[in-house]
Amino acid sequence: METSSLITRWNLSSLQYETDVKKFKDQMGMVKEKLLEIEKESNLAVLRDSEVLKLSQLISHIESAESFYYCLTTEDIEPSQLTSVIGIISTLKSQVYSIVTNLEERVNEMNETQLTQWINNTKQISLLAELVNNRKKNSRQEKMISNFSRETLSGLEDLYSQVRNNLKVEIGHAQVKKEISFAEAMEQALVHPEQNERLHVFTELNRTLEAQSNIFASIYNQMVGIRLHENKLKKIDYLDESLKFNGITSQTLDAMWYAVDDNMKGLSSYFNRKEVGTEKMSWHELMTSSQNVSFSVTYSQAADEIINSLATIDSDMSEFVKEALTKGWIDAEPRKTKSSGGFCAPFIQEGESRISLSYDNTIDSARRLAHELGHAWHFKQMHDTPSLQFTDDLLEMTMAETSSIFFETVFTNHMLQKANDASVKKAILGPKIERSLNYLMSIRGAYLFENEFYQYRKESPLDVRQIEELSLICQEKAYGSSLREYEPYVWTKYVQFYQATIPFYNYPYSFGFLFSIGLLERAKEDEHFNRNFKSFLSETGRLPLEQLVKNHFQIDLSQPEFWQRAVQNIVRDIEQYKGLS
Repeated sequence: METSSLITRWNLSSLQYETDVKKFKDQMGMVKEKLLEIEKESNLAVLRDSEVLKLSQLISHIESAESFYYCLTTEDIEPSQLTSVIGIISTLKSQVYSIVTNLEERVNEMNETQLTQWINNTKQISLLAELVNNRKKNSRQEKMISNFSRETLSGLEDLYSQVRNNLKVEIGHAQVKKEISFAEAMEQALVHPEQNERLHVFTELNRTLEAQSNIFASIYNQMVGIRLHENKLKKIDYLDESLKFNGITSQTLDAMWYAVDDNMKGLSSYFNRKEVGTEKMSWHELMTSSQNVSFSVTYSQAADEIINSLATIDSDMSEFVKEALTKGWIDAEPRKTKSSGGFCAPFIQEGESRISLSYDNTIDSARRLAHELGHAWHFKQMHDTPSLQFTDDLLEMTMAETSSIFFETVFTNHMLQKANDASVKKAILGPKIERSLNYLMSIRGAYLFENEFYQYRKESPLDVRQIEELSLICQEKAYGSSLREYEPYVWTKYVQFYQATIPFYNYPYSFGFLFSIGLLERAKEDEHFNRNFKSFLSETGRLPLEQLVKNHFQIDLSQPEFWQRAVQNIVRDIEQYKGLS
């Protein structure tokens, strides 16, 4: 692709929002006024056809405004101004939830004759279907219980964040000492260029966490206790809501983990490669291992190779990437206002996305670019269909990473095939394998820990020593006893354990990773894959994920065959890597 046609700074002015924060707030004020009008009507009677449609349009508008806010966080804008913006958007979303809940309650109060008459008098059948499907799903008492639990859990999540963010970690040697924040310590412990310094910061961070571990244990015990009590009142198992939210069954989750267990010998053989030596690695060494060989990939080269790699799968994908690269959808320029990593902000109503990353001419940046473009492709397929739900509430975590990992893997495999030098192949393949093992081992360790914790917490709270021991046992199982030592404070470091909204914020990542790998295998042998993949993504959240997979690919995810093929791809990568050593 011609370098001159690439745009590395996104175009926000083409969207319907103002980059001036005051004007942006004024736009949100107009949305609030319209919501207040609808809310007033909903308190008096069941909403009319035109009002239901208007509510759906305002939901789309709020979603796009939230995406625009995330874009503004990378611009040179005073953070305090943006804090007030996200507060306004959160209030608008709460207004919507209140209106929809009120509407659901009015529908619940209708008898069959009234309901039929109401449906017959409206053109917005798809919107009414959502309300009717939710009819009598939850009793008023259950909603009250859920609302109380959610509010209490949110307070505990906030308490965890405050305790963690207020931590100060003392680092340094001899007379030269200084204090750094928790976030700084986490980053330096994993990515500091000096190995000794990484280990030093890691040790001091753990010492600080140990001193505060009783507080973290108290918060986590309370959160799990509240959820277990809510589940008992609802007469459901602690995994039921998570599985339902993610659109899968326990049989499918078990089939996925069985495939990982069945291939543990091949997966853990990566830790026995020549350059590691005879001594086993520690958890920290694994998390901070890096390849000795690196090579430069310019932005223009990355653009060309991503386009070329996807062209072998679907020409529509490669043409879509060209559009994103040349029409100002991507902001690749490094700036201090950008956090590490990247994101893709969807503007589904406009049929576009905006991607942010700090491109630094590494293969990892190129991979990340492909990953975020995969998200944009997914959002492109999700047409602006009228709905009374926010996309976040429809987008199952198990599905959220499917397209992004698909794009990323296609690109990485393409670069591997192109590489002639063994050292370059290793530099690409090593990180790919380690990311794979992070999904299948590190994240699985978190799942095993959370699952076991819930079981023990049914009887009584666990003290710090019990929690640390449980964490170590679960990690050892997840890694197939392949490491010499594990990390006792994982449960204090990662906010995923303390999410107020979603328990078990772990296995969906492993699921999404293996699912995308399995779909890539299907793409090689199914001549209708491109059409089916687009249709599958377009129906995101409309049916449970398992049902969508059956409808579009005729795959039964509750059976082990699909997962076995996916995991064996990683085992083959490991065998190839060991052959290069």
